[in-house]
Amino acid sequence: MDKREELIYSTYKKQLRAFEFLGTTIEKINYDVPDILTEKMESWERIYLMGVKNSSGIDERAVKKLSQANFIFNTLDKMSDGGRAIDVNLRNPVSGGIMTGSSSAGAVNVLYGINDIALATDGGGSVLGPAFSLNLFSCLLKGLGYQSQSKKKSTDGIEFCAGTGLISYDYGIMKEAVKVLTGEVDSYTGKITVAVPCNLISPDGKSHMELLSGVLDGIENLKIIEYEFPDFMNRENSIKAMKEIFADADVVACAEGPIDTLGIGDSVYGSFSDTKASQARSGKNLLRIANMLNCSAIGIPCDVFSKGILLCGPSGTAVFSKLITLADHVAYKFMQSNLVHEYFHRSFLRRHNEYTFKDGD
Repeated sequence: MDKREELIYSTYKKQLRAFEFLGTTIEKINYDVPDILTEKMESWERIYLMGVKNSSGIDERAVKKLSQANFIFNTLDKMSDGGRAIDVNLRNPVSGGIMTGSSSAGAVNVLYGINDIALATDGGGSVLGPAFSLNLFSCLLKGLGYQSQSKKKSTDGIEFCAGTGLISYDYGIMKEAVKVLTGEVDSYTGKITVAVPCNLISPDGKSHMELLSGVLDGIENLKIIEYEFPDFMNRENSIKAMKEIFADADVVACAEGPIDTLGIGDSVYGSFSDTKASQARSGKNLLRIANMLNCSAIGIPCDVFSKGILLCGPSGTAVFSKLITLADHVAYKFMQSNLVHEYFHRSFLRRHNEYTFKDGD
């Protein structure tokens, strides 16, 4: 089977799986994918399938640019009920626990290999959170101007415009999509100042510095400064505190997770007196306010379930270049679980290969 036949075959299998998820994580399927694939194969060597969140907050420029390049709009992905930070209608396929929202469906579709990337919106962590919860890569593009044209209010009363972002199982594919949306991003060769938390402990009892130590080693012209970070439970206070830190640093790096495994990070759920402690153990930190700070951000999963490193910087192309430079260094530091990829991403393809229909069946 040559590369052309292999691409057609794999795309056909992905669409077959999409039909199995119709009504669960998928609202609509693009039936024109085979025709679009045939057209794109004349111009592109690599072609990827894309899911788009069913949200008015999606920046249509992103959909258009990716569709004009080597990405095909494959599925319209469901959003969690009311856009909540958890999805009460969907389970985390790995842990069986409640799934992180509100771009939960898009992340699940990527995990199962239905799509290579998900294009989604992030108000208070809705791209970054679901991605971390499934050990996927993510990128928030709010700092580069990809955002909703309308404002909303969070459940804790903060006004914001939703940012547009990406989720993928592969850092290289995600970076290729970023390149389509932002143009060529050169590696930054100058000095980069990174702020890291010296005081934060994750719900699993690990300090943030324990995860970050060694990960940023070996990067030239890197200056690391330790700061007292806020606890991120109070968004308003956290936003003020992080603005002060961003005044001194180019990029902020912190640990996220384990996401929604030792607690449930949802402000509706956490509004009761007896659930606040659970909300605090949800593992959601800087991702809760990255979009509200109008930042660009890149989420990199580590080899601990539903946990990873968030690199975050203020708006602007110069800062984004620094983010990409750091992410390129960190992205392959951790060995991802081949078993998870094999089980969710490829099991469907193997399963359908097992069926043989003979004459008379």
